[in-house]
Amino acid sequence: MAYCFKRRESVAKAIKRFGRERIEHALESLNDARRAEAIHCARKDIKKTRALLRLVRTGIPKKEFRRLTTALREAATHLAASRDAYIKTQTLRHLAEHFKGQLAPGALRPVRAKLRKTCDEEMKRFGKEKTANYVERTLRRAARILGRLKVRGKGWKALNPGVKATYRQGRQAYKTAETDSLPENFHAWRKRAKDLWYQVRLLHPTWPEQLDAMASELGALGDNLGDDHDLTVLRQDLEQWSPGDRHTREFETLHGLIEERQRELRAAALALGTRFYAEKPSMFCSRLAGYWQTWRREENSVAPSAAVTP
Repeated sequence: MAYCFKRRESVAKAIKRFGRERIEHALESLNDARRAEAIHCARKDIKKTRALLRLVRTGIPKKEFRRLTTALREAATHLAASRDAYIKTQTLRHLAEHFKGQLAPGALRPVRAKLRKTCDEEMKRFGKEKTANYVERTLRRAARILGRLKVRGKGWKALNPGVKATYRQGRQAYKTAETDSLPENFHAWRKRAKDLWYQVRLLHPTWPEQLDAMASELGALGDNLGDDHDLTVLRQDLEQWSPGDRHTREFETLHGLIEERQRELRAAALALGTRFYAEKPSMFCSRLAGYWQTWRREENSVAPSAAVTP
């Protein structure tokens, strides 16, 4: 089923459907929990569900919102170590590909081997401790809570506060990162940009051409900020390792490449942020409200809007 609103579907019904789809998809991924990539996919689905709940937060009773988000956060936390170990191996691979012409054959081999070993060990621990079973139970509990969830409000009135808050928070996070380049500031911005990307994809049918362009821009922004964060995590790991005299030069080279790549990624993210966050939150939401209201008034469409794949 498409991860987007249907023309004649109530917001409350759609939210429950979206949440159920994401949780079911996460559970399917965990059926293959021996693969680190499957764990990564399950964690992304959990993040999408949390972004969904933030979209209609003002229409959900506080107690129910807290119970549901706590369960989802707990599930994501138990997947974090395995996911992070896998992402570090991918981050190093992408970094080496990006600077391929600047690295000698076999460069970074000790780091690559250590990351692979850490990832393998983490996956073994994950299986031995039966973490996947615990996460599955937690997600099924979240699904039951979601099934009973009452979402107040109808139409755009139910969505406007969440969209406005996400855009406003992202805009403020962008301004903070622009003036203070601490890694945590870029990471905070990334989370809000990702939330808005998920939410915009839900609205895709309201004006596919405009929302495709918006989602593409947000996707690029999220990728730049995500890659920057992954490099920060990798660098922090490297700082805790003792390379030994034989590999000191390789570690110094890697540190330099990470710094250079992060400068590129942050510059690209800030350039995107300058354009995307030029509007005030009220103007941004007014524009989306217009798309929504026009779409909802259309009784007969010539052809169904293209579905957004999960």
